[in-house]
Amino acid sequence: MDRNAILSGYVTSFSSYSSSDARPTVEKVLKFSGNNFDIRKRADVKREVVVFKLLNGTTDYRLNDEKPSELNQRFQALVYIEQPDSHSLKDTIYDRALEISDQLFDWATTTTASDVNSDLWTLTVIGVDGIEERDGYLSTVVNFESIIKIS
Repeated sequence: MDRNAILSGYVTSFSSYSSSDARPTVEKVLKFSGNNFDIRKRADVKREVVVFKLLNGTTDYRLNDEKPSELNQRFQALVYIEQPDSHSLKDTIYDRALEISDQLFDWATTTTASDVNSDLWTLTVIGVDGIEERDGYLSTVVNFESIIKIS
């Protein structure tokens, strides 16, 4: 089980889903790495980005077991959309944030976990946060959980 490979699998799977979906394709899908978190400073991100980030994980380890058999891994997709200078386009950007959140939800419910990575048993949406207005962009978070087979 390689959690980095699984995170890359999420990115690749969602990118593929987004490009084949009837809704507009998300411009950039990235994986979170290190502390380089200020998306607005990235030159390659123009208007919108989804960043997949691993969170905490727990195991089913019991006292007499040699090793755990699975890992419950939480992760999130951080959605950032640049706000236009025009106030009249604000509703359109809010609609786009909702559309991307909906696309992430649909991806998780229609994608088979083993298609993302052979070590995944499940892929479940556990929550969607509200849209927050930040300086120059909107953001929201979609939270997920996967059960990963430990071999």
